[in-house]
Amino acid sequence: MGCSCLQAKHLGFPVLVAVALTLGGPAAATEIWEIQGNGTESPLVGQVVTTGPNVVTALTTRGFFMQTPPERSDGDPATSDGIYVYLGERPDLSEGDTVEVSATVAEYFGMTELSGTTGVTVTDHGARIPDPVNLGPDLPSPDDPPPEHSLERLEGMLVRIPSGTITGPLQGFFRFRVVARATRAFREPGIPYPGRAGLPVWDGNPEILDIDMSHRGDTIESPDGRLAGGAPIHDLRGPLAYTWGRYQVWIHGGGYVIDDPFAARPVRPRHSGEIAVATQNVQRLLDSVDDPGVEDVAVPQEIVDERLAKLSLWIRQVLRSPTIVALQEVENIGILQALADTIHADGGPRYVPYLLEGNDISGIDVGYLVDEAFAVDELEQLQADERFSYEASDFTLWDRPPLLLRGRFTGNGAPFPLVLLDVHLRSMNGIDGDNAGFVREKRHRQAVRLSQAIQELQETEPGLHLVVLGDFNAFQFTDGWVDVMGQITGRPDPLGALIPASDEVDPDLDDQVLTVPGTQRYSFIHEGSAQVLDHILTTDNLKPWVRGTQLAHGNADAPDVFMDVPDRPERCSDHDGLVLYLMTDGNGNGVPDDREPRTPRRIRVRARATGPAGTTTRARSRP
Repeated sequence: MGCSCLQAKHLGFPVLVAVALTLGGPAAATEIWEIQGNGTESPLVGQVVTTGPNVVTALTTRGFFMQTPPERSDGDPATSDGIYVYLGERPDLSEGDTVEVSATVAEYFGMTELSGTTGVTVTDHGARIPDPVNLGPDLPSPDDPPPEHSLERLEGMLVRIPSGTITGPLQGFFRFRVVARATRAFREPGIPYPGRAGLPVWDGNPEILDIDMSHRGDTIESPDGRLAGGAPIHDLRGPLAYTWGRYQVWIHGGGYVIDDPFAARPVRPRHSGEIAVATQNVQRLLDSVDDPGVEDVAVPQEIVDERLAKLSLWIRQVLRSPTIVALQEVENIGILQALADTIHADGGPRYVPYLLEGNDISGIDVGYLVDEAFAVDELEQLQADERFSYEASDFTLWDRPPLLLRGRFTGNGAPFPLVLLDVHLRSMNGIDGDNAGFVREKRHRQAVRLSQAIQELQETEPGLHLVVLGDFNAFQFTDGWVDVMGQITGRPDPLGALIPASDEVDPDLDDQVLTVPGTQRYSFIHEGSAQVLDHILTTDNLKPWVRGTQLAHGNADAPDVFMDVPDRPERCSDHDGLVLYLMTDGNGNGVPDDREPRTPRRIRVRARATGPAGTTTRARSRP
């Protein structure tokens, strides 16, 4: 027995893989479907086999895929006729070549392959390449657990998506996600499958496929800005691989067709008498200074200027210059003032920035941009010094304390009072990891204390016009671990959670994102699943004044390549923005301006009279 160590770069980084080689007589001829077997792993792992002649179907930068000619297939739907051959370098082969291969059977991160290759012999050229297997709404299965061997039986074979939807945009240069149907994938309530007994379970959207262009054996083209979330995609094809627990289609050649270019979708303009209140996570808007005692990054000034330019475009053209913008992930008042100055210099309104430093070790805070037509009376952090206990240790409750802003809109006549509460709750990172208990408890405690603060405001000021908005890092339903939004709105999700919500709020708050059409109801995309993390909540006494809510899409769906395009608003952040429209009361009579009773107009009536000899005269009525 000997050992050959190959430096593998399947996934873009070096890994030393020890491959055992059996020395001695020739290995027995073996078909690909025998190597693959009918289970999740090959029954021949570690054995040296010789297989072929098989047809080369796709080349990669480090090997190639091959399939059994159709006439030699076993016809068993539970076994695959394709396999990947790892060489460590680009092969000197062409698609359509027939080859015999001698190599060792291996499982590499769950994908059956041939590696430690001792021989690749070309036996012919120009063979017919097997037809790809078409994927569709039921393949891969949208259910978890999927039917046995739903995709495993196609591993290594050519597949094709005749018509699908990009459900996660291009990341970096090479990867995006699709579903083989006309509608994208959305997050649903519950803990990801397999979940936990007695709690809601989310299937994890197993219908999502990863698409990878990094393994292409042909010349890699420049990144495609059309590979955006929600875009229809046609004739996507390539061999099916399996890496890091997910099935991937490794595109080769052209590999796909997309019809339309990508562009942001702005919210509607304001109607007469309306004000607009928006929330926008700006994804770590940092300055060029390395502040002591803070885990920030000194961003080069030219990058800072580009980010400010993109955010200015986004706020002016896509959010359409709201009256107030609640922002999350802003480093300090200085960079917020720079954003306000950039917006005004670019032809937008003159915003006044408001921000108070919080407790986040990385230095990010919540703040506001407020149009001069809105008079600010008070700015206050809530619960900034509060602590909570977990496993006998004491922790800061709020990294980014909620920021309360009181004021009056004066642009339409009589002042229209409004109170806003900008929030940025603890993220879900680690909610099912080694520190899961702490993460769940902190998210729950923040939601409880926020709901109690809201209720205190409602009780002490019954006629309060309160808007609670920001990045809640929570879905509009329970995530199964914690029911954050149910706790804050006073509407616990009947599906429940490991840490159940308590009803602290009465009257309940309205989550305005629920009024957005379902196909547009997302502000963030995670691993191909569209989901809501950003919300605008309103108190019951604001109902007569609410005129709708819209999501501005163009960040979450945007390919990463747009991050470096300063003259386009798309991908100025990884979150989309949310805008609430409120009617005002210009004459201060308590009636929304668009519902004032109309004053009857005086109408001049023209009377006809018969004159001499049948002539007709016209007489005007007196006013």
